[in-house]
Amino acid sequence: MSIALKALAKQILDCTRCSLRQNATQPVAGTGEVGAKYMLIGESPGREEDKAGVPFVGQSGQRLNKLLELAKIDQNECYFTNTCRCRPPENRDPRKAEMKACLPYLLQEIRLVKPQYIITLGRIPLSLFSDYGIKAMHGTSFSWEMPDA
Repeated sequence: MSIALKALAKQILDCTRCSLRQNATQPVAGTGEVGAKYMLIGESPGREEDKAGVPFVGQSGQRLNKLLELAKIDQNECYFTNTCRCRPPENRDPRKAEMKACLPYLLQEIRLVKPQYIITLGRIPLSLFSDYGIKAMHGTSFSWEMPDA
């Protein structure tokens, strides 16, 4: 992991930008390397991710690994992250304010990693990149312009 990504991970671990941190075991920073071809963005950490401090290690991560294998995508070519860094109570959907609090971290990851492809895993992360719903966007690709820093 690059020095810049390590520094960002430290910022995430020290974060108290929203109330989600109060009940989380620990914030979950992204994993992967600068230059990863794919950035996969999930909603927020689940129970196992909250315990481990690593994204996609629970059941959803196991399913994701199988899907990547079917798509012949090497996990070493991927950077894994979430829209929110702390687990919401009762595994509820993250609120807009919570996603907004974490958005600077996600944008910084995108700037540092510079992925060729961003893959949103569900409607919550998709909502950060498009105003269209998941039914309209499912299985499609589109261009997105990085906002200014």
